[in-house]
Order: sequence, then C-alpha cells, then structure tokens
Amino acid sequence: MSGVTLRQLEYLIAAAETGSVTAAAGRLYLSQSAVSTALADLEESLGVQVFIRHARGLSLTGVGQQVLADARRLLAGVDDLKNSAREASESLSGRLMVGCYSTLAPILLPRIIASFTEHHPAVDLSFVEGSHLTLEEQLRNGSLDLAILYGYDFNRRQFARDLSSHVLAATPPYVVLPEHHKFADNGALSMQQLAPEPLILFDLPPGGDYFLSFFEAEDLEPNIRFRTTSFEMVRALVARGLGYSILSQRTNINMSYEGRGFVTKPLHGAPPGLNVCAVHLSGVRLTRRATAFIDECRNALA
Repeated sequence: MSGVTLRQLEYLIAAAETGSVTAAAGRLYLSQSAVSTALADLEESLGVQVFIRHARGLSLTGVGQQVLADARRLLAGVDDLKNSAREASESLSGRLMVGCYSTLAPILLPRIIASFTEHHPAVDLSFVEGSHLTLEEQLRNGSLDLAILYGYDFNRRQFARDLSSHVLAATPPYVVLPEHHKFADNGALSMQQLAPEPLILFDLPPGGDYFLSFFEAEDLEPNIRFRTTSFEMVRALVARGLGYSILSQRTNINMSYEGRGFVTKPLHGAPPGLNVCAVHLSGVRLTRRATAFIDECRNALA
C-alpha cells in the first residue's frame, strides 16, 4: 500500500465510473497512456487485479468493487481534511451525496435541502431516491455519504452491523380510508376491524413486510386487494374507494392527484412510531458536511 497515491485512486474512480481508459482520460484531461500506466501501477502496488480489460472497455473484478468503495471513502476523508484545515472560514464546502427512501423524499427533503443550502451554500449537495436495499448498497460502495431511511425493526430486522444510524424523528402508522367508507366516522380502528376489508398494500421493501407484521402480531390474515410501491398510487386507489391502507408518513394534503379526498384514522394498539434515521457506514468518520446535514434534519423535524 505504500506505493498507492491519491492520484491513482482518482484515476481508478474515473475509470470505474466511465467504463473505459479513453473516457477516463477525457474526463481527467490526460492521455490514455498516463491513465493506463497509473491503473497498472495501482494494481501492482495492491497486488490484486482491479479491472478486467475487454474490447468494450473496463469492468471491475469482485475485489475491484471493494477497492473502489475504499477509494471513494479515502478521497472523501481527504476532502474533509482539507475543509477542516480552513480554520479562517466558518463555511463548509465540498461534495455531499445523500440518499432518501422514496416515500420520505418528497415530504422531508425539500425543506431540509432549502434550509441546508441557505446555511451552507458552498457545499455541493446532491441526492438520490430509492428503496432501502438500493440505498444501503450505495452506502457500502461509497457512492452515498448518508441515507435517510426508516428504522424498521420488526421481526428483529435491524440495520446491518456495518451501518450506523441516528434517530431523527418518529412517525406512527395510521389508517387511510375512502371518504365514504363505513368506518369514516369512527375513532381509532383495530386490526380486527380492518382485516376483512380490501387492503391497498404499500409494498416498497421493506414497507410491505412492516405493515403485514401488524396482522401477523394478532394472528390475522389481511385481505390484500392491490399492491403498489408508489405512495401516491396507494392514496389514489384509496380515494377511488377501492380499499383502505396503512401508512407511516403524512402529508398536509388529504387528496389524491385526481382531486379525490380520503380520511385518516389512528390505528388502535399501533406499535411505537417508526423511526426516521440518518444512516452511514459504521467505523467511517462522518465529514463535517454530513454532520451539518444531520443537524439540519433534526432542526427541520423537531
């Protein structure tokens, strides 16, 4: 490892992201031979094959995938070191990539992003949306600094040991009903009341398993009519009178995209609120940018 340089790691990342020496050289404004030589020297220093060379360009070996993730973390740490050394300025700068669970993103991210960019305009903030599994994998491969996820803990499901979490807020589950449903004038509804009714299941993993665990806990069989991975599709189907649903995240508007309304009710005997968490790789020191983003999340959700 003594022969590995930060420049070689930068070339590695460029080659992995572009898929060829030619494209990497173009991105880096270097000659193809300079990039090719640097990659060969890197592999020799590491004692492993990082890339498979083929007619179409380059692809990472299994070991290369891990080397890429480590390279991204190392360069992020160097970037943070540079920012920390700027004691003369109170501002933060540099790249910050945040992931967010799809249903949380449109409800939480806009206000957090607006506040964060106002307070830290020099930070190059980007975000992506996706499922839990996708975002967890992106944390592991180094393409995300942070992910905003639900802290699902049903059936002993915890975040994996290589991930650490910071609780930001709690969101209790609730029932969504058509406006003219027979339970629309009731108070809190029980799982026994709901089980025979047609269920519109929000099924973006692991959300579906979470909501189904409510029935399992009371030894009930839900009457699933439709499944969808779209939060808004759930609300639209309920507003159309096709069934009820159970959700966790709330909006300020009880109306579907079609302009049809629905009503919400408390869930009797519901489990404690589902935690919304900021998640990152364990054992990796958070950058100042990431810490500032977590603080902004807490302030926005307080």
